Amino acid sequence: MRGTVNANTMSDQKKLNKGRRLFEQGKYAEARKVFESITSKDSSIRLNVLLAMLGVLDHVSENAKLLAVVNEGIELTTKTGNESVRAFLLGKKCLFLMSELSSVIYRQTNLMLSSRVFGWIEFSLERDKQEYEALEQQRKKLEREIEATLSAVIESAERGNNHEFRGHQFSSIGDVYSSKFLADKLAFQEGGKFKSKIANLNFVRRWNLDRYLYDRAARRKIDESRDKCIRYFERSIKEFELAGKKSEQAHTIYNLAAKTLLFNNFRRTKQFLSEARAMAESISEKRLLEKIEYLEKRVVGENEMRDYVNEMGLDMPEGHHPSL
Repeated sequence: MRGTVNANTMSDQKKLNKGRRLFEQGKYAEARKVFESITSKDSSIRLNVLLAMLGVLDHVSENAKLLAVVNEGIELTTKTGNESVRAFLLGKKCLFLMSELSSVIYRQTNLMLSSRVFGWIEFSLERDKQEYEALEQQRKKLEREIEATLSAVIESAERGNNHEFRGHQFSSIGDVYSSKFLADKLAFQEGGKFKSKIANLNFVRRWNLDRYLYDRAARRKIDESRDKCIRYFERSIKEFELAGKKSEQAHTIYNLAAKTLLFNNFRRTKQFLSEARAMAESISEKRLLEKIEYLEKRVVGENEMRDYVNEMGLDMPEGHHPSL
């Protein structure tokens, strides 16, 4: 019996290695099939399968599956005492919860389109009102869960003494705050389609005039999320520098450039892209250089529609935990 178990474990390990090779070759669909075929109950193999699934699941359309993966991983690492991977998974959970929260806010916004323009109009149908109230309860629950999870991630990162680990965690925290920035902009927007059109005008974005479409309290919350995002990414860059991880440092500088472009801070975006390019060229990071070139074009493109999914790396992320 024990021999059969060992043989199955070896077979699953081979499958895991095959899936990793396919992933590295960019064959995500094939890699996913291999990972999903692994049924090992060995905790080490199962954990690595879960981590691998984070790289092959679609981060736009499969958020529920991603949450299920991280929740299983958190449960497993809690049992085995693997604190570093548990902290990593908590950071990912924050991001996926933020995606769910954004969907809830978006649906609420659609239900309230009329009242955002005309203050005396509420809901067109009773069922819309009931749906809105249910979404509000779901939203509050998600916000509490995000706050608790993010606090645990920040505490773990601050307590850690491994520079590479802290670098990854600070990046995750920065990602959460950039997602919060977008969610807040959606949640606090007033005035319906007309103001949305104004906010997307090129000169409005270029000069950050869209901030004046929000009241002072809303601007304060939006700015706080933006500033925390930048601060944690800058801390991440410093940690990777201290760890001597130039590739991770270059990728994080690029990611910060993408965030500042999201914040319409084009001057800083150009500055970070220049830094990322210099470092990527020094270590021959060809794939990163391609991303940098794409983002450089986005900065100067005046009338092109921005592809946020591709730009923010949400369609099929290449980043995965260093243990893979």
